[in-house]
Amino acid sequence: MSPWYMPSIYSKEKSFSGGADEYLRLLIDEILPKAKEMIEGEPGFTGIAGYSLAGLFAVYAMYKTDAFDRVASMSGSLWFYDFMEYCKRNNCRKLPDKIYFSLGDKEANTRNPILKTVDDNTRELSEYFKKLGSEVIFELNNGNHFTDTVPRSAKGIKAIL
Repeated sequence: MSPWYMPSIYSKEKSFSGGADEYLRLLIDEILPKAKEMIEGEPGFTGIAGYSLAGLFAVYAMYKTDAFDRVASMSGSLWFYDFMEYCKRNNCRKLPDKIYFSLGDKEANTRNPILKTVDDNTRELSEYFKKLGSEVIFELNNGNHFTDTVPRSAKGIKAIL
């Protein structure tokens, strides 16, 4: 789900592969059409939501496809190398009418200089998309990256409904 290759930020973990485009093709060409077949009628909107690296992927998807009307990124890995610059250098294929960002209030409290940027980057992207015209909700939650992941994901999905 990473947009491009990036060496691991931890010595004992694998590097990020850059497989987001391949996964997005699967999502758009196979998963989304199958999901739409399973519902009655035409949906009022199509949204994408993700937590952590999937939250980064959800934001990245706006730049690669016009399939999504709404986006939710909970504790998104918006610290990812060169991602802020990518967002500002490129245009979204379709600017979502509603975007939700959330973060734990302790996520930036780390010694890792790369991860430390997540709070500033999330806030900056929130303001950036507001200026572009999206309705943006930014929410700070109690805890670190691993606190209440399921309720926080549900809250983000509910926010874009």
